[in-house]
Amino acid sequence: MTTQSPLSTFQYVVDLLKSSRTYYLVLVDPKGDYAYINDYFLDKYAGFYKDKARRPASAALHPDDHDLAYQTSMQCLAHPHESFQVTLRKLNGKGGYIITQWDFKANLLSDGSIDGFIGIGYDITDFESRQDHIKFLTSTLRDVAYKQSHLLRRPLANIIGLVDILDASQMDDTSKFIIHMLRQSCAELNQEFNSFLIKDGSQTVGGYQEVE
Repeated sequence: MTTQSPLSTFQYVVDLLKSSRTYYLVLVDPKGDYAYINDYFLDKYAGFYKDKARRPASAALHPDDHDLAYQTSMQCLAHPHESFQVTLRKLNGKGGYIITQWDFKANLLSDGSIDGFIGIGYDITDFESRQDHIKFLTSTLRDVAYKQSHLLRRPLANIIGLVDILDASQMDDTSKFIIHMLRQSCAELNQEFNSFLIKDGSQTVGGYQEVE
């Protein structure tokens, strides 16, 4: 019985994604070389694959992700009717890398044998960068909130405590007026703090309660 070529078994996917400028389409043969790559993938990684007689899938893969790629191929072999997601870093040829998200599935021939792996992928580098930026901003805001609570609000609470002690002692009218002004200034300052106080979204910053 004649088996179909690896290309013909996913020709419908090739027709769909051949000219895509969003999705990569690759076919990895049993030797670990690309038997097919669409134009978008070739353009992005031309330095590794353009005009090359052999196109090993590992050429543009981050060295630390080789084992992950291998484990994914083993999953495809063990479960040929399922697809498996994996995030892989691709070298950009400039000392950095591009983060890519993939779905891989075994390439089944008409006789039920497996002849490589079909992969559909896309770049998520910008998304990951935004996530890192959000984490940075969140960390910065929490740091500011902590400083508000411990470096600013706490001294204010201490001043109010000292004002209470002075107010309970024997003083002349002038001193009592000064204490009154101090108490009023502390109340105004506390009100200003409350107007711009950054909270962590789940509780009062640092567990600090509003100064009365």
